[in-house]
Parts: sequence; C-alpha cells; structure tokens
Amino acid sequence: MGLFEKRKERDKAKSESPEWQKAYVPSLSFVTDSKGEPFGGFAINEGVSMRLLKKPKDFYEDADKFVGVLISTTENKVISTVDYAKLLKSIEKYQIDETKDEILVRELTNQEVTDLAK
Repeated sequence: MGLFEKRKERDKAKSESPEWQKAYVPSLSFVTDSKGEPFGGFAINEGVSMRLLKKPKDFYEDADKFVGVLISTTENKVISTVDYAKLLKSIEKYQIDETKDEILVRELTNQEVTDLAK
C-alpha cells in the first residue's frame, strides 16, 4: 500500500470516529453580492464542534468567493461575515484534528466566535 492509500485509509478512519461524526457540518448557502457575483457562506456557530472544508472551491465550483457567517446563538444574531481564508487562519488555534480535506474545530464560546470577526 502506497503513501497516498495509507493517508486515504487514515483519513477515512478519522472521519468515521465519534468525535468527527458528532461535529456540525456547516451547510453552504449561495447568495450574490452587489455586483451579482455568487459567493458561498458557511454558518459558524458557538457551542458545537465543527468540520470545516480546507478548500471549499474543490467541492463547490459555483462560486469563487467563500465567507464564514459568524453567528451568536447567545445573542441570537449574526455577528459578522469573514473571508473564508482569513477565517481558517484565525480558527487554527481551535483546531483539534484534520484530514486531507477538512479540519475539526472544538466547540467555541460566544466570545471566541466574536473574536473571529476581528
């Protein structure tokens, strides 16, 4: 078994673990900006572990731009939207695992979700 196959098997085993299975997978909503260009938005919530795609463009070819929509369930409101690449960089400190295609992020507090907007 080659290196690629070993990694594929390892990633499959990880993604089937209870920790990965219980994690929230943010759904993608497509909207258009003021110029009529489509972009995808992923809801980032507090209080749940999440599975986030490293490269959403590889899975969703209908948009070139992606954002994280930061949502406070404590305050029952949208806090902000953040460029997805910037979000992934900011959220690294909360990452607990990863596969080739996804990262697993621990449950975030309301303050941590708010801090992602900065």
